[in-house]
Amino acid sequence: MLSFFALICGLETWYRARATRVVAARLADAGFLVQSDPELLIRYTPGGRRLVPGAHVRILNHRLSRLDIEMRINSLGFRDKELPSRKSPEEFRVLVLGDSITWGDYLPAEAVYVERAERLLNSWTNGRPVELINAGVGDIGIREELQILKESGLATQPDLLVVSFYLNDSRPPWGFAGEFGRPGWLRRHSALATEVSRAFQLERWIKAQGEERFVWIYGLASGQWRKDPAALERLAWMARYDWGAAWQPESWKQVDVELARLRGLAQRHGFRVLIVAFPVRFQVEAEFLDDRPQKELANRARTNGFGFLNLLGLLRSHRGEAIFFDHCHPVASANAWIGEALAQCIRDDYLTTESKTR
Repeated sequence: MLSFFALICGLETWYRARATRVVAARLADAGFLVQSDPELLIRYTPGGRRLVPGAHVRILNHRLSRLDIEMRINSLGFRDKELPSRKSPEEFRVLVLGDSITWGDYLPAEAVYVERAERLLNSWTNGRPVELINAGVGDIGIREELQILKESGLATQPDLLVVSFYLNDSRPPWGFAGEFGRPGWLRRHSALATEVSRAFQLERWIKAQGEERFVWIYGLASGQWRKDPAALERLAWMARYDWGAAWQPESWKQVDVELARLRGLAQRHGFRVLIVAFPVRFQVEAEFLDDRPQKELANRARTNGFGFLNLLGLLRSHRGEAIFFDHCHPVASANAWIGEALAQCIRDDYLTTESKTR
C-alpha cells in the first residue's frame, strides 16, 4: 500500500512538473495542492470562447513555450490594461482582433507583437499617443472575431481595426478544450487526474470528430512538402478542416460574408480596416513560394477597401531560423519582426494620412 501511494505521489510530481495549469495569480506559489482551473480564464458563450473579464491568473508551464505566463484581462475581456471610457482627441486607437497567435498566451504580454508594435509607434510619433488593444482569443475564427467587435470592441472607439487572419479562420471554431467539461475537485488539484481523464476523453473526442481532421499531422514526417509543391497541396487537402481550408475555394465563401459585414461596420462606426495575413509554418519553410491563400485574401481586402499586410515574405526571409513553436505560433523573436512590420504599416499608411486630415 505504501509503495502504491509512493508511486502515485511520484507520478503526480512528474505530471505537475510538465503539465500546463491555470491558477489564480494569488495562489500561484501556494503549494502542492493549488487549484488549477481553465475556467478562471476562459468562458464558453453561445457566441464562442471569450476571456473572463477581470481575470488575473498565471499559466504555469505553458505547453508551447514552457514559460509561466502572467495573464491579466481587462473589464472588456481583452488581454490589455484598463482603458478610459473615452479616448482623448489626440489619441490614435487600434483594436487588434485575432486568435491564439494574437492573444499570445504562451508569451509575456510585452513580447507579443501587439505590444511590440505599440511601443515602436509611440517612439516614432513625436508625442501623439498610440494605443494598440489586444482583443485576441484562442480557437476562434473571423465570424467570432466580428462578434467580439460588436460585443465589446466598438466600445474602445477604434480609429483602425486590425484583423489578424490565420488560414483556418473561415472554419467554424472547434477544439478539445471546450469538450473537457467543468473540472471537479480532483482534476482541479491533481495534474495526474487531469492527464488521465484528458487522455480518455481526447480519444473519445477524436473518434467523434473523425480522425480525418488530424491526418495531416501524420503527413509531415516525410518532409516532401518542403521541396514538392504537389506534396504541399496534398498536405493542405489533408488539413482542410484546419489551416488547409485556405487552399479550398469553397471555404472563402464564409470569409466573403464576414468581410462584407465588417465593411458595413467600418462605414457605420468610422474606423479603417487593415487585414494582416499570418502564414502556416509549411509555407515559410518550403523551398518554393506558395502564396495562393495570401493572394485570395489580398484581393478580398482590396475589393472591400481594406488595407493588407502579408507576413509571408518577412517570415520566409528568416526561414533558416527557429520561427515557430508549432505549425503557427511564432516565437518571441518572430513576434518582434511582426510587431515592427505592423508598426511601420500603421505609421506609413494610417498615422501619416490621419495627421494630414486632422
